[in-house]
Amino acid sequence: MLHRMRYRLALDLGTTSLGWCLIRLDESSQPTAVIRMGVRIFSDGRNPKDGSSLAVTRRLARQMRRRRDRLLKRKARLHDAFVRLGFWPQDAAQRKLLELQDPYTLRRDGLDKPLTPPQLGRALFHLNQRRGFQSNRKTDKKDNDSGLLKTAIRKLREELAAKGARTVGEWLAARHDKRESVRARLRGKSAKDKAYDLYVDRAMVAEEFDRLWAAQAAFAPEFLTDAKRDELRDILLHQRPLRPVRPGRCTLIPDQERAALALPSTQRFRIYQELNNLRLITAQLQEQQLTRAQRDVLAAMLERGDVTFTKMLAALGLKGNTKFNLEDVKRDRLK
Repeated sequence: MLHRMRYRLALDLGTTSLGWCLIRLDESSQPTAVIRMGVRIFSDGRNPKDGSSLAVTRRLARQMRRRRDRLLKRKARLHDAFVRLGFWPQDAAQRKLLELQDPYTLRRDGLDKPLTPPQLGRALFHLNQRRGFQSNRKTDKKDNDSGLLKTAIRKLREELAAKGARTVGEWLAARHDKRESVRARLRGKSAKDKAYDLYVDRAMVAEEFDRLWAAQAAFAPEFLTDAKRDELRDILLHQRPLRPVRPGRCTLIPDQERAALALPSTQRFRIYQELNNLRLITAQLQEQQLTRAQRDVLAAMLERGDVTFTKMLAALGLKGNTKFNLEDVKRDRLK
């Protein structure tokens, strides 16, 4: 009969290491001996030059693939809608001939002249190719390029107003006739020299779609109905909603979610948690716990913002040779 050994495996999970220890247990599950122990050390998952995560490159590539896939799916939906709604012919060869028409000219002429349904579909499909930048406030703060984009968009709006262009397509058509650049290209290498020639935002594309459709609907109101406009506009300008970040389950009440960090009650809990861990170190190197009155005074100060340890000692009326246990060279305040 085989003897079944009772043991316990202890793990120590670190950022760059994994420690383990196998402990022998007796019949009462008490440790009696160390069978074996060890540690596996592996390289840090960060770039040693700038400290950035090695997953950044993979994440950027994944974002590019997703953006490309969504563009292709949006083009396919728009293509099918044009054929189904009667803008484009059923024959693929006839649809191929539409590529010979200049979309910039159609986008400009469509504001004043009637276009055929295939020509209008060609102009609207061209809007879908580069439908512009839409700000995302949650990621723009961490994106250095978003400032360059917003600067280029602001300059483009000023240029449209100065030229008297009704839409960005009309302005691009004038540049296209002069063989000037109509694409957003980043110039310069240094941070000071970097700038975009032009950059279109999503609002400009939406404004042009509405103006172009309104102008053409005046010529053919029976064909260009509101239902078709709503369907095509939704396909062209649809934006995926941001997924809400779930705070996770509470460790004390598992059937409920954690409170958000932005809640005042959560911030007040964090403040009192810090103060409960705070100790006074006297000149005789003795630790003293804060009284409730002292804690409430410091909590009222922390609710208004960061407070240095020097101001905290002054508020409590303590001498300069008294310090706090959380105070060191790298930490001079409580947040």
